[in-house]
Amino acid sequence: MGIDGGNNGNGFNGGNFSFPNGMQALIPDPSLKGQSFDQLINNRGVKFIHKLAAPCPNLRALHDNSHNPNCPICDGNGMMYYREKEVTGIFYSNSLEKNFEQQGIWEIGTAVVTLPTQYPDSSPAEFNTFDQLVIPDFTVRLWELKEYEPRPNGQQMRYPIETVDYIASVESNQLIPYQLGVDYNIVDGRIHWIAGKEPSYDNINERGDVFVVVYFAHPVYNVLQHMRELRITQELVNGTKVPIRLPQQVLVKRDFLFNKPELEASADE
Repeated sequence: MGIDGGNNGNGFNGGNFSFPNGMQALIPDPSLKGQSFDQLINNRGVKFIHKLAAPCPNLRALHDNSHNPNCPICDGNGMMYYREKEVTGIFYSNSLEKNFEQQGIWEIGTAVVTLPTQYPDSSPAEFNTFDQLVIPDFTVRLWELKEYEPRPNGQQMRYPIETVDYIASVESNQLIPYQLGVDYNIVDGRIHWIAGKEPSYDNINERGDVFVVVYFAHPVYNVLQHMRELRITQELVNGTKVPIRLPQQVLVKRDFLFNKPELEASADE
């Protein structure tokens, strides 16, 4: 039986077995466009103030890590922040978590933040453990119970105060509210009491009246870790592959010990 080389009536030439090649001569470059993703973050993200952290060198010796607990450089927490830069990031995977204390409720949930490869000035953006991300365009409402203490530099809360919503104390079972500009002022995030308007203070026992403060402050997040150790790839630029960094993802946690009240005395002295 021969093979009919003619047309079989169905448009198939039986004598010419020619099939199209499914493989292209040059596969298009599937590079991840990190620059485009950075632009998306900048357009849709939240502005942060990135505080770069470093261990405080105020040590008496390295072998025992004997850091001064009343260190004026780092407020005694062992980490200092040597530079601040503005950056934009995107929040997601927020967890709901609160820490209930006698002195107040602190939001300490964790979240994942996606951050670009560069700052707005085009310098490389790097994020590391203990860095801080502060949201300057938003505030959260917090409250604290404090004992009045006569301090020349004012009384600080755990977060620098942006605005006060309410301050009051109780004396002889009477609620005593305080007014901004009449009883106190806010200077550099601290409460500065006006002379003669402050809560009572027992000089013998060195103890002042307890007052409650409801205030607004900027959220502060600490970087806990990278979600990926190193995110790099290659991108085709003018026919040449070059290494590039990809946007970073970091796990952050709300900071609820921004200022340690027990160190206020040493800082003011």
